[in-house]
Amino acid sequence: MILSMSAVGELETRPSTRRTGNAGVFLLVGLVVICGLLGSVLFVFRSSAEDEGDRPILKTVVRESYSHIVLEQGEVQSSDNVEIKCNVKNRTGGNTPSTTILDIVKEGIQIKKGEWLITFDSSVLENELRQQNILTNTQKTIVIKAKALYDTAIQALKEYDEGTFVQEEKTIQNEIFVATETLKKAELSYDSVKRSVARGLLDTLQLEGEKFKVDAATNDLELGNKKLQVLRDFTKAKMLTQLRTDIEAYEVQYKNEQLSYDEEEQKLQEIEGQIAACQVVAPQDGQVVYANVQSSRSGAEFVVEEGAAVRERQVILRLPDPEKMQIEAKISENRINLVKTGMTVEIGIDAFGDLQLTGEVTKVNKYAEPGNWWSSNTKEYVCLIQIANPPSQIRSGLTAEVRIHVDDRSDALQVPVQSVLEHLGKTFCLFSKSNKYQTKRIVFASTNDKTVAIDESASDNIQVGEEVVMNPRDHMEKFDFSGFPDLEAPAPEEEAVSQQSDAPPAGKILATSGGAE
Repeated sequence: MILSMSAVGELETRPSTRRTGNAGVFLLVGLVVICGLLGSVLFVFRSSAEDEGDRPILKTVVRESYSHIVLEQGEVQSSDNVEIKCNVKNRTGGNTPSTTILDIVKEGIQIKKGEWLITFDSSVLENELRQQNILTNTQKTIVIKAKALYDTAIQALKEYDEGTFVQEEKTIQNEIFVATETLKKAELSYDSVKRSVARGLLDTLQLEGEKFKVDAATNDLELGNKKLQVLRDFTKAKMLTQLRTDIEAYEVQYKNEQLSYDEEEQKLQEIEGQIAACQVVAPQDGQVVYANVQSSRSGAEFVVEEGAAVRERQVILRLPDPEKMQIEAKISENRINLVKTGMTVEIGIDAFGDLQLTGEVTKVNKYAEPGNWWSSNTKEYVCLIQIANPPSQIRSGLTAEVRIHVDDRSDALQVPVQSVLEHLGKTFCLFSKSNKYQTKRIVFASTNDKTVAIDESASDNIQVGEEVVMNPRDHMEKFDFSGFPDLEAPAPEEEAVSQQSDAPPAGKILATSGGAE
């Protein structure tokens, strides 16, 4: 209830004696007036809010530069690392450590080629060296004896073939010569006695004696010839075969002993080489980086320090080349298909403050990194980024922020990503002009989490300055799809656009790849 001005005047002209009695009335009237005013304000505000909620939110179409950037964190490393490994072999077998670190150079210092890096424990090897020296010397003695037997067998063959055989042959030949002379004399004597017996000068007994001498000389001659034949045809062949067999046997024995000695000598040299491998020097100039290993639970699995047990071929240090530095970044599986080799990268390193570096994507792994038991189901892929002209103060292990430029356009027609609606495999925007609405189909040229760059050649005619509805889902009744008869059979190129952008089901606002700028 609202009081008129005349009523108020009448109240003011009443005697003052009644004002005190009517104070409660005035207070009640005032409260009524205030409540009425508040109700009016709330009604007007509610009506205005309802009108505002029903009204589409509009945004102007612009043409300006456009960037699609994948933002990730990475770690600086060298693309050309010289790995310093433990070359001391495991002497006990299995997967046990091969040695321990006695002393090691400090991490982070600059080292020159040929300077000392690591000293490994060589006490076990030195004991082996003493034992191996004994075995090697013993085997060397055996080889010397085997060589002497082999040489003796060769000399024995030569001695028989050129000495003993000739001597025996000459002896038998001399016997044959004597037997021949004896036979001739016996035959002459026998003929003489035979004639004397025929003349009656000698008796027959003497003739028989001479005949015996002839027979004996004949036998001696035949025996000599036979001995010579046996010596030449049988004895020589037998002796040569035996002596040659001895040579072959001693030769095999000598070679076997020589191989055993060579093996022992090789073991000796190998142990000496292993002892030498316990002193490691730098193969090139570089900065020392410890090859600490983290376990799958982010705990220290191996820490490079004095007394640490190491395995054969285990990497202990790295000497990165400061002129060939790169960044290893892990890209989520929902964005890895956006990243290609050759893309430009902006690099920010926390240790360098505002200094910005540039780089280029050199490798994108085809296989995901192994996950941990507590990690999410999202796969990550390693991306390597080569740093162009790295500063001299850069070092491995620094944290870097990489901004991979997936797509850069200097002049792109753009609409906000919230204004895009997907319907039956096509993408549309709702435009407002003079309280009238028009549905236009758009085709993506590129998109990030903020805007969509429009492919003007494949989209409907869209002009800079047009106003597009930002909340199209709230105004589905304003869309008119009657002018698009091909909605039931989406064009192949538009299906590809829909798949590339991971479009949601029909009638939903288009979703964009998360994490990109």
